[in-house]
Amino acid sequence: MKTGRELFDDWAKHYDESLAAGSAPVSFEGYDDVLAETVLQARVNPGMSVLDLGTGTGNLAALFVALGCDVWGTDFSGNMLAKAQEKLPGLHAVLADLRNETWPESLARRFDRIVSAYVWHDFDLDTRMGLLKRLTGQYLAPGGRVVIADIAYPDQASREQARAVWGGLWSADEHYWAADETSAACSAIGLNCTYRQVSSCAGVFVVEPAVLK
Repeated sequence: MKTGRELFDDWAKHYDESLAAGSAPVSFEGYDDVLAETVLQARVNPGMSVLDLGTGTGNLAALFVALGCDVWGTDFSGNMLAKAQEKLPGLHAVLADLRNETWPESLARRFDRIVSAYVWHDFDLDTRMGLLKRLTGQYLAPGGRVVIADIAYPDQASREQARAVWGGLWSADEHYWAADETSAACSAIGLNCTYRQVSSCAGVFVVEPAVLK
C-alpha cells in the first residue's frame, strides 16, 4: 500500500487537470471561491511575507504572489512542490512535513501571514491546536494572522448532517472541521477564531492571538 506522500506524488501529475475538469473529490466544490476568500481574509499588502503550508501545486500561493507578497511554500510531496515552483519561479519552495517536530532552518523566521488550504482535515482537533499554538508562538509576526481553508461546517450538528448526506463518500480517516468546537478549542489556548462558510462543505478560519485587555 502506498504512503500518503507517495499518493500525493502521484496526484501531482494530474492535480490541476482534475480541478479544471471538475473530477476532483466532491469536497473541492467551490474550490476557487474558497481560495479567493482565503486571500480576502488574509488582508495582505504588497511586500508582506506569507507562509503557505501544504502548498501543493501552488494555486493558493499564486494568488499571493500576484498581490506582490514574498511567498514561502511548503509541502511534504516533492512532486507537488516541483509543480508549484514550475508555475512560480519566485516561490521559496521548502520540502517540509507539518507533522514533524522540527522544520528546515529556512523556515526559522516569522511571517506576516500564515495560510493553508485543504490540508488540515488530515489532523484531529488536538493536533490542530498544537500546530496553531506552535505557529502563533514561533512563526507568526506580531499583528499577523493564520488563515486556513478546509472542509468544514458551521457546527457539529451540520457536520453530522453532512456525514449522513455524503454516505460512502465520507472518509472515516479524515477529520472535517466544525467551527463551534474549533472556536472553543482556540479560546482555551489563548487564540481568537472566526469562521466563514463558503461552499456547502468548506470554509475559511481566521486565527489570531487573543489581545489582552
